[in-house]
Amino acid sequence: MSSKKALRKKRRKEAEKEKSAQGGLNPATRFILLVAVVLALIVAAGLLLGDRSSPGDPPWPGAVWSPEHGHWH
Repeated sequence: MSSKKALRKKRRKEAEKEKSAQGGLNPATRFILLVAVVLALIVAAGLLLGDRSSPGDPPWPGAVWSPEHGHWH
């Protein structure tokens, strides 16, 4: 008959083996990393695909583009 201590040790080893097979990351950590990657991709796409060379349409009637400041007045 096995002792309680031996059974506990065996269960602990099995749990560690399962955790190492899963990748070892907490599901909350995985979610946070996924959100960070998605936000980084959105920012990168905005920088690559955005057209910053022209001021575009004025945000309100009568607005004047200021090339010195790089925004509308």
